[in-house]
This record gives sequence, C-alpha cells and structure tokens, in this order.
Amino acid sequence: MKKFFLKFYSAPVVVAAVLSFFYIVGFIFFKEDLSQLTKENGITDITTMVMYLPLFVSLALSYKYFEAKKHWGLFLFFSVCALLRELGIQHWLASKDTTALKSRFFTNPNNPLSEKIIAGSLALIFVIAFIYAMIKWLVPAFKGLFKLYSGSWTIITLLSSGALCKIADRLHSNLAKHGIVWEHNSIQFGITEICEETLEMCLPIIACLALYQYCKDKKLYY
Repeated sequence: MKKFFLKFYSAPVVVAAVLSFFYIVGFIFFKEDLSQLTKENGITDITTMVMYLPLFVSLALSYKYFEAKKHWGLFLFFSVCALLRELGIQHWLASKDTTALKSRFFTNPNNPLSEKIIAGSLALIFVIAFIYAMIKWLVPAFKGLFKLYSGSWTIITLLSSGALCKIADRLHSNLAKHGIVWEHNSIQFGITEICEETLEMCLPIIACLALYQYCKDKKLYY
C-alpha cells in the first residue's frame, strides 16, 4: 500500500474513490433526497472536520523534513486557513451581514468599516501567500505532470479539487440567476452538493498525501 501512495496517480485515484464512495452511500441510503447526506452538521461536515486532525498531526511530524522552514510554515498557514474556512470564519467576521470575504460585503454601506478592514487585511494576507506559493511551486508542478512526478500530480489534484469544489458550490445559484432553478430535493441539486462536500473533504486528505510524498522523497516533486 505504501508503494501506491508514491505513485503519480495516487491522488486522483484517492479523490475518485472518495467521490464514488459517497455517491454510492447517497444513492443507497438517501435516494429520496440526496441533499440529506450533505446537510449542515451532517455526515460529510463531521467527516471533513475529522480529516483535519491527521493533517495537523502530519504537519507536526513532517517539520524536520523541511529544509526551508518558511515553506513548512506556508503549508501550515494554508491548512489553518482551510480549517477556519470550514469552521465558518466568513460568518464570524460579519455582524450585520451573512458572510464576509465577498465583494458585496465590502460594498455594503451597512457593514462597519472596522469589519471591512479586518476582513480585507486577512484576505490580502491570504492572496499574497497564495501568489507566492503559485510562483514558487505551480510552474514546477505543471512540468512535473508530464514527467509523472507524484508530488506534482498531488499538488495539481489538490488545486483542481479546490477549484471544482468552488464551481460546484456556486453552480445552482448561478443557474438560478438565468432562470434555471433546482429544487433542494432534486437529484441535480443532490449530485452537485455531494460533489462539493466530498471534494472539500478530500482537501485535507490530499494534503496529508502531499506531505507523505515530500517526506519520503523530495525528488517526487521536482
């Protein structure tokens, strides 16, 4: 099994396996309303939160393997950001709005200036760190795809899962703007929700895999 996790295709296979598992569970036990599987504080939410425990344990164990400690710190930073996002930091930052960290929050004159400054500062710090990480690792990762480097495939899978998760999250609301409304108990809505929630769950799992591969052999990345 250890050899499998060092293969270039391990991350995509893990994501496909987790997606398949939850779709099977959904269609067997929640076929009347697939969205029940992904309801707030339900099975998928709890499982996602549990997955962050092995991620932070992996981070603690992998510290000694990072020659550049700032890169370990960057990985820790993004992990904390992901956890806070999952816990709902976007709601904590807004006292008069439903959510912060969105453009409408900053343009709404009813939101306090102090909250806008705090939310904007946090968003700016994240964007700067993200841009640095993309410049540092994205180009090597894309090159590594064609060389079948496991670490490169894992990083690209992580980024792709995050992007697809966001697309799935906004799909039904964007369609509604064009007059296409999916009922909450419709199969289309349920399929999209399972995709979004499962991909969110996969993020800390893939991150653990990335750390494992890095600690085993840094040449898997470059």
